[in-house]
Amino acid sequence: MYSYLYSSVISGVKAEIVRVEIDISRGLPGFNIVGLAGKTVKESAQRVRSAIINSGFEWPVKKITVNLAPGNINKYGSHFDLAIAAALLECSGQIKIIDKAKTILAGELNLNGKINSVKGLISMLIEAKNNNFKQAVLPAANKTESSLVKSIDYYLIDHLKQINKFNHYSSDNSKQIKQNNYTAKKYPDLSEIKGQKNAKEAILTAAAGGHNLLLIGPPGCGKTVLAQSIVKLLPPLDKKEFLETASIYSISDNLAELNLNKRYRPFVAPHHSITSAALIGGGKIPAPGEISLAHNGVLFLDELPEFKNRVLANLREPLENKSIKIVRQQGSFYFPANFQFIAAMNPCPCGFAGVKNRECRCSERDIIRYQQKLSGPLKDRIDLQVEVLPLAKEEILNKNSVQAKINYQSKVKDALARQNFRYQNTKIKNNSELELHDLDKYCKLSETSSYLLDQAFAELKLSIRGYIRLIRVARTIADLNQNEKIKDEDLFKAIDFRWYAEKSEMLL
Repeated sequence: MYSYLYSSVISGVKAEIVRVEIDISRGLPGFNIVGLAGKTVKESAQRVRSAIINSGFEWPVKKITVNLAPGNINKYGSHFDLAIAAALLECSGQIKIIDKAKTILAGELNLNGKINSVKGLISMLIEAKNNNFKQAVLPAANKTESSLVKSIDYYLIDHLKQINKFNHYSSDNSKQIKQNNYTAKKYPDLSEIKGQKNAKEAILTAAAGGHNLLLIGPPGCGKTVLAQSIVKLLPPLDKKEFLETASIYSISDNLAELNLNKRYRPFVAPHHSITSAALIGGGKIPAPGEISLAHNGVLFLDELPEFKNRVLANLREPLENKSIKIVRQQGSFYFPANFQFIAAMNPCPCGFAGVKNRECRCSERDIIRYQQKLSGPLKDRIDLQVEVLPLAKEEILNKNSVQAKINYQSKVKDALARQNFRYQNTKIKNNSELELHDLDKYCKLSETSSYLLDQAFAELKLSIRGYIRLIRVARTIADLNQNEKIKDEDLFKAIDFRWYAEKSEMLL
């Protein structure tokens, strides 16, 4: 007797369809799984047997062979349990699954037949939809993830005994699943932050053009709050971006960290003790790292010089290529990493170099050694490098201080609309993606601006990459100022945002 069903396996952040084949024949009773099955998959033999018996079904006392095809892909994960159990029951004639060639199953079985949630379900459903599958049988515990992928009917069950009845149920697609985000992070509003005019303009510019940003200042001056405020300025994730991001979080089993209602872009802030594998992804079975969790969002590294040099060096490739390639013995894995990079650092080890009314206890050698932890190649990839100064006590405590009401969200929205119109027939999404050959077309300069740019190139000792990034920033500032062409004041401001970093290196 022979039967089959379909499941899926995660490879990187994508899924591969797996055909689960069952053959029940005469011979010495046994249960064998073949097809490059990992340890977790082979252990399913014991879970499946106990779950079938404890769910009221009969276990065939015969030779049972399970094949997971194609045989050249490594299979791992406990989510194959449900497909193996259902295929075995269907093969032994105990259940009948309608349209099994268009049905995909995923779920981990307990010994009593209950079904646990699984990781990576969104990627599995996306791949099933791309392969024209019509229906999916899934754990009830994954109802939130199931509701995010449309165009495929899904049936939620919480026990193996329900596998015989799901064909008679109506699809759960018709049910409105309430998406609560009690654990979703809350972010500050830029307009509520007191003072810090220059830093606010830098945050605004970064949000409007997708630029990388470095905030340099003493402890407690508000660098972290300023960085977090960018989340509310960025446009919400569109449908495609949302599914991409949600699938990565589903694989990492922390979908609750995403705000499913407001669709805020992810803001990932790992601790400086993080390892290279945790940051860029890796492991025996490669899993997404923090830079992939920040895909379509923001990666924030606080206390930047405290990160290990080897860890920071790994950021160079994804900052340029927007993805990372992990190579292991079983193959190559690509992880998306299209993130906006924001970092914060102190000017010296004690944090008070160049700060008025505060004494710096660091020697000149200590300051130089501390600032040189940020390598030149990494620093060159950061468009905006801004000094953040501490506020006076009166600015913080004076409740009657008048702050200009600025609609930052509206300014960013208008700037992005200008970029969308300008790049509508290209693959460019925002100003941060402009290349050298694009500058003559989209970033024309007057004679005075060209002379000013030449001076800045020499004074700041910019590389070609730094030169391009400076013009990108000037283009974004012009969009914020509603200027069709880059004016002198736009370029002055862009140079100012780079000059602060050069100044900070001389704060002795």
